[in-house]
Amino acid sequence: MIRMVVSDMDGTLLNKKAEVSAKNLEAIRRLTENNIEFVIASGRDYQGVYSITSRYGLECEAILGNGSQYVDCRGKLLMSCYLKKTLVKEIVKIFMDARIPHMIFTTDGFYTGDEPEAVREAFIERSQKRFGREKEEFDDGGKYRYLPCNQLVKVTDFDEFLQKDLEIMKVEAFVRTPEEAGRIAAAKERLKDISGISFLSSFDDNVEVTDQEAQKGYILDKVIRLKGLSREEVAVVGDGMNDLSMFQLFPVSYAPSNAQETIKNLAHAVVASSDDDGFAQAADKVLLGNL
Repeated sequence: MIRMVVSDMDGTLLNKKAEVSAKNLEAIRRLTENNIEFVIASGRDYQGVYSITSRYGLECEAILGNGSQYVDCRGKLLMSCYLKKTLVKEIVKIFMDARIPHMIFTTDGFYTGDEPEAVREAFIERSQKRFGREKEEFDDGGKYRYLPCNQLVKVTDFDEFLQKDLEIMKVEAFVRTPEEAGRIAAAKERLKDISGISFLSSFDDNVEVTDQEAQKGYILDKVIRLKGLSREEVAVVGDGMNDLSMFQLFPVSYAPSNAQETIKNLAHAVVASSDDDGFAQAADKVLLGNL
């Protein structure tokens, strides 16, 4: 019997407009009414997740930063797995040498070794080309005003920066256009030489670097054991490579039809796309299976 459903956000629970549909909201309500805990698993930080959940009145636990944090429904940290600070300079140097914009996600804000405005512009251009987002949506009052690209602080001295009272969740890098994806591929080859890290790409034009243990599936596996649950009592839903560890560890898994092929091949079942309420369909299957 399934006692917990864990869902990715972007490309899974959210549609292309970054919204939770009425059917998906109703599905979450039905899960909780049937004593099935709903948990979010995202690459976003807490503010990025909360900006969505608060809009819909959702209160749930969440995996953040691809597995660097696990928080309760009030945002209290329950478990963490941070990137070793001694590795950050080497990681960032790879991106700066290749002229790849990057953002450093920390427990106390967002940083970059580049010019913040240049990184913001690059992020917006990528969002326009890949996701069809409008530039105005990133301005004050826009739906993406909360994103890290709008809150970046420049690091001028990395030794001094790493002495700050903060932890590193992840380093994310990206290029403006698909035509520049070769630079990401080259950077990933260099990242292979750094021990103690894990890196993955949602698309071929980005890469996210975390501690080698900071993966959604790994931290989820630790949390459910504290809750007294088995892997067979957890259903996971996701679409991208940052969901891979969940699909490898948890046998009951659902992938929307827009998911990457690797994820769909591992899935227990493929459901409708994120734009066609695939999460709700997965929830229905879970509820039916619990009867």
